[in-house]
Amino acid sequence: MKGIIDLNETELCLECGDLVIKFAKTHGQNIMESQENCQRKTNDQVESLSCNCCENEIEAKDTYYELTVDDNVLDSIADRIGKDIGGCTWCEGEERGYLVHLFNNDPYDKDSRMDPPEGISVNDYLSAKDVPEELYQLMCKHLQCPCGHGREVDRNMNHGWFNLHDDIYTKQDVEEYWGHDYEQFCVFSEKYGETIEVEALKEFKVYLSNYPLLALKHDVGQAIYRTLEKHFQEKDYTVITPEFGCLYRGRTRKRDTTKPFSKENMWAPPAGLPQHGRYNCIGVPVLYVCNRLDAIPYEIHPTHEDTLDIGDFQILKDELKLFDIGSFDPNFQGFFNEENEETKALKEAYLLPNFIGACCSLIGFNGVQYEGVHSNVYGNRSEYNTYINFALFNITPDKDIEINNILSYTPQITISLKEIPKTTTISPVSYF
Repeated sequence: MKGIIDLNETELCLECGDLVIKFAKTHGQNIMESQENCQRKTNDQVESLSCNCCENEIEAKDTYYELTVDDNVLDSIADRIGKDIGGCTWCEGEERGYLVHLFNNDPYDKDSRMDPPEGISVNDYLSAKDVPEELYQLMCKHLQCPCGHGREVDRNMNHGWFNLHDDIYTKQDVEEYWGHDYEQFCVFSEKYGETIEVEALKEFKVYLSNYPLLALKHDVGQAIYRTLEKHFQEKDYTVITPEFGCLYRGRTRKRDTTKPFSKENMWAPPAGLPQHGRYNCIGVPVLYVCNRLDAIPYEIHPTHEDTLDIGDFQILKDELKLFDIGSFDPNFQGFFNEENEETKALKEAYLLPNFIGACCSLIGFNGVQYEGVHSNVYGNRSEYNTYINFALFNITPDKDIEINNILSYTPQITISLKEIPKTTTISPVSYF
C-alpha cells in the first residue's frame, strides 16, 4: 500500500476517495463542498489511470475522485488530531535527555539514576487517534508541535516535517513527568474540609522554590498540613504489620571491593549527612525501602562494574502508619513524580514531596508509601509486577524494624538499542 502523500490533483479510486472524504468530515471539513477542486469524475480516457493511494487501476468509464485540498484545511484537520501533543523529540525529548545526562552524572549523587526519555512514535500516536493508515504520511506533513516543529518547512529549516518514527509527548505525559497536575490532590483535600485551588497549589510550588523553609507561612501550606493531620486523625492511613513480609534496601559497590556493606551501613545515613531526597530535606534521615527484592535494580540502576548488596528488613513494630500516595488517586504520580528529578543539590522537583514528608513526620506517620515508578518497565503493570516503595521515618532501628540479613548479587544487565533519528540534534550522551 502506497498511501497518500499529498492532496494536490490527486487521483483516487472510489474506495480511497471515500476514505479521505469521510476522514475529513469526521474532523469538521466537508471538502467536496468547501474545495472547488475536489471533484468526482468519470475516466473518459481510453487508457486506465492509477489510484495514487492503493495503486489499483481506474479503468475507462470508471468513476474516481480528483482531489485538491488547500493546506489550511489539512492544517486544521491536523490541529484537531494533534491537540494532545505537548512536545516532540526536539523540545521535550532534548530537555529530558539533557536532564537525564546531568542527573546520571551528578558527582554528589552517584547511586540515583534516571531512564532515557521515551515518547510515543508519530505512527503510534496517529493510530491511537484513529487516523487511517493510508493517511499517515499526509498527516505527518501537517502535524505541528507547540515548539514550532513540523509543518511550514520554509519557516522551520532545522528539522522539517515530522516522520513516522519521530517521538512526540502528549500533554498529559508532559504534565505528569514534570509534576504539573495538581487537581487530584485538591479533590483529596476537599474530603477533609479543605479547599485548595489548583492555581493556588501551583503558586505554592513557586513559593517553595523561594522560601522552602517557610511553607507553613503560606495559606496552601497550612491547608496541606491540616489535610494530612485530619487524614491521620481519622485513621485513614495505611497500616503495615510484621505479617506484611520483608522490605529491601540495595546499595552498589564496585566489584573489586570484596567487603560487603555492614548492617550499620544499610540504614539511612545519620542526621546531617543525607543528601536531598524525594521525601527528605538535606541532612534529614529517611530510610528508602521496597517490598520486592527483584525490583531493587530498577530503583538504583547498577552497572556491569557493580556488585549489589541488598538488606533484608523485617518489621518488628505492631503497626507502621503510612500516608499512601495512592489514597487520593491510585494512578496519579504527577504531584509526587519520582522521575521528576534535577541535578542541582537542592532539587526543586523534591520541594513539594519534601514538605509532605516533613508534615507526615511531624504529625506522627511512620512514612510514605508510593508505587514504584518503574513498574511499567519491571513488568506488565499487573498486580504481581507492581511494587511499592516506602520512605520511612519516626522509626527506631532494631526496635521498630531490623535487618535480618545482607545478600550480595551480581547484576545481569540486558542492553537494547534504540536508534536516534538521523535528523535529531540529540547526541548519544543525551541518551546514555
